[in-house]
Amino acid sequence: MATPHPPSPGAFFGTEPDRFDFTWPGHAVFGDGCARQLPEWASARRVARPLVLSDAGLVRVGIVAPLLETLEVVGCRPILFDGVAANPTLDNVTQARATWDAQHCDGLIAIGGGSVIDVGKVLVAGLCADVPIEDVLREGDRVLQRAAPPFAALPTTAGTGSESTTAALVKDHHGRKHVLRSRNSRPQWLALDPRLTLSLPASVTANTGFDTVMHALGAATNRATNPVGEALALQALALGMQALPAVLADPTSLNARSDMLLASYLAGVAMSLRGVDGIHGLCTPLEGLVDVPHAHVLAVTCIPLMRFTLPAAVARYARAARACSLGNAGDCDEVLAHALVESIDRLREQAALPHTLAELGVQIDALGPVIDAAEHNPSLRLNARQPTRDEIAGLYRAMQPG
Repeated sequence: MATPHPPSPGAFFGTEPDRFDFTWPGHAVFGDGCARQLPEWASARRVARPLVLSDAGLVRVGIVAPLLETLEVVGCRPILFDGVAANPTLDNVTQARATWDAQHCDGLIAIGGGSVIDVGKVLVAGLCADVPIEDVLREGDRVLQRAAPPFAALPTTAGTGSESTTAALVKDHHGRKHVLRSRNSRPQWLALDPRLTLSLPASVTANTGFDTVMHALGAATNRATNPVGEALALQALALGMQALPAVLADPTSLNARSDMLLASYLAGVAMSLRGVDGIHGLCTPLEGLVDVPHAHVLAVTCIPLMRFTLPAAVARYARAARACSLGNAGDCDEVLAHALVESIDRLREQAALPHTLAELGVQIDALGPVIDAAEHNPSLRLNARQPTRDEIAGLYRAMQPG
């Protein structure tokens, strides 16, 4: 009988000095063509009938079929479920679970972006628990009573870092977002193959790349205590700030695609160790009002929040600026901190992302519940400067200049 997972806390980061914990995600292989190692993983784990999660778009552009064929060569009989939506839902999880049960699957392979991998993580958590999925989402590892089935992921975007994060996000049928936090439902094996990201449209490249930068920035500059996570976040930020403009200029560059994929992975590890910051704290409540890419809301919230935070985060922002080689030799911390804000502002321009609430379709007079939610958001509580309720309202007003 499998050994049950030990209980773990609901949050994996804190702010108490010199106290932190550290768990690395699964085994990752990295490099051009490494996706071809998938059959070796399946054979080693004795996976005969894997459920392959993906989405219809990836199937249509021809990314999935060659990988299925490599599995068939070693005797696997993969079962494809390509019904994952761009903003994944609990229905997607339920449908995938029904396919798993009906086809007697014995392993899981997620081929896709963060949406596909998130559905895989929630599915794995559900397979490990004997309680309703709502309880699994709320309690995470505390209710996982069985060892996870073999689970591999092949990310096709460089953005969310879902392959390495402890979080997975799905919507219910009311449109409410639910977050699973679990170390034990993360993929156990990853193929970080930049060639799988070459077919991304320019808009998706821009959106997911900006996600990576925001994840890394938040994990690098918040007030959480975890030096390992901070080091990873700074490395991810430096990679992302350099690689995103490069890949936007030349989408065929494997070097730039590789750097973005590594940045996404490292940022995912970092934010699982340290969390993020007030940019996400203001973003998440807004996302309940809109159905747009995550990066669009991050782009609207980031500059007002950074300008608000800067007076309390000069040293943090300057450290991040130095990691990104911004400014000039001899620049003081304050100059470098401002340079970081300006550089992020330029990056959202290069990525052609929105700047205002109006571009998201949000009206200022609809923000009462959003302000309520932001006031209690755990990411906002990690921010280097803590806003009052009135200041939160002022930050949202700053996103819709007159």
